[in-house]
Amino acid sequence: MKSWRFIGFDDSFRGDECYLVGCITEGGSYVEGFIIERISVDGFDVTEKIVRSILKSKFREQIKCIFLGGITFGGFNIADVEEINKKTEKPVIVLTRKMPDFKSITNALKNVDDYDRRMEIMKKGGEFVKIEDSLYAQLRGCNITEATTYINAARVKGNFPEALRVAHLVASAIIHGESKGRV
Repeated sequence: MKSWRFIGFDDSFRGDECYLVGCITEGGSYVEGFIIERISVDGFDVTEKIVRSILKSKFREQIKCIFLGGITFGGFNIADVEEINKKTEKPVIVLTRKMPDFKSITNALKNVDDYDRRMEIMKKGGEFVKIEDSLYAQLRGCNITEATTYINAARVKGNFPEALRVAHLVASAIIHGESKGRV
């Protein structure tokens, strides 16, 4: 199989400090680089930072797919998956280990400013589909067959793409001084 490059974004935050980390891998095994951005906790800048970082990256033409570790970053800074796909012209796959509890998310969003705007962005992410046990995804710019192919090509072990796993480790280490938890 042809070797593809992937980018995975995850975040870590404490208080008002939040970092977004993008990890670029060749296939699932070779880390080629990182993108690090500060984003606002409960803000509206994650979409712009993801798009800008990809478009200015030396890897932009080679990236086959963008993986996001969820749709919310830095609390409720919600990624506009549709806009990321449109502006980068790359498929976007949002991955989670379990089906999100939308009722709880909706209730929590009521405690943050601009509820209607955040809900609108969240709805643009589309429906979650089950990829396999303990892996659910929102897809933009690809179908479930393509998404499964990208995910499988991007894994080393476990069910998450290596780009996402490493982005999570780095983001956690930046904020907490060491890597914590799993994606």
